[in-house]
Amino acid sequence: MSSPETGEALEGAGDISLERLVASSRQRFRTVEDMVTSVIRNAIVSGIFKPGERLPQDRLAGLLEVSRMPIRAALRQLESEGLVELHPHRGATVRSLGSDEISDLYEMRILIETFALRKTASAATEEELGELKVLASDLEAARGADERLDRRHRFYRVLYSIGNTPRVVSTIMQFRAEVSAYTIDLQDNRSRTHRELLERISTRNPDLAAAWLETHLRSVAQGMRSRLSDPGPESVDE
Repeated sequence: MSSPETGEALEGAGDISLERLVASSRQRFRTVEDMVTSVIRNAIVSGIFKPGERLPQDRLAGLLEVSRMPIRAALRQLESEGLVELHPHRGATVRSLGSDEISDLYEMRILIETFALRKTASAATEEELGELKVLASDLEAARGADERLDRRHRFYRVLYSIGNTPRVVSTIMQFRAEVSAYTIDLQDNRSRTHRELLERISTRNPDLAAAWLETHLRSVAQGMRSRLSDPGPESVDE
C-alpha cells in the first residue's frame, strides 16, 4: 500500500481508492471525527481494507490531514459497530468473520429484515415506490465502486425507513455493513436483485415479499460459507 506522501492512490476493490473516498467525504460532514469514521468505514465495507488486515493509522492520519486522536475515536466507534478489532499494543485490524458468525449474522438479518420488509410492503405509498425505483435505477447507472457503495447504502436505508423506526433501520444497516467486506468482490447481478425485490413489494403482499427475501438471504449465506471454505466467484448480492 502506497504512502500518502508519494501522491500515489491507495487502491482497493475495483476502481475505488482511499483517496477518492477522502475527496468525496471532505464536504459532507460537520465534524472531523464524523468524516474520519465515514472514510474508514467505507474503506472497510468497499474492500479497500480486507478482513484481518491491519489498519495503517499513521497513513490514514496523513492522508486525512488529521491527528491520531480522531483516528482513534473513529476506530473505537467502528469497534462498537463490529467492523474493527482493537488489540493492545498491536493497533487495529478489520474484523474477520468465521463461518459460524456468518451463519448467525444471516439468521439475525433474516429475522429483522423480513420483519422490516413486511412493514415496508404494507406502508409504502405509490410515491415512495416511485422513489425506490429511481434509486434502483441510479444504482444500476453508478459508474464507480465508491458511487455504487453510496447509492446501494441509500437504497436500502430508504427502503427500510418506510414503515420502520430508526432503531430498526440502524440495526439492519449495521448487519449489512458487517458482511459487506465479504461480498464486495463477488460477481453479482445487483440490479436484477433490486428489481425483483421491488416487484414483490409492489404486490402489497407482505408475506410474499418476506418469503422472497428470506430465500434470497439464505442462498447468499450458503454461498458465503462455501466461499470461505473454497474461494471462488458467486453470483450473489449481500
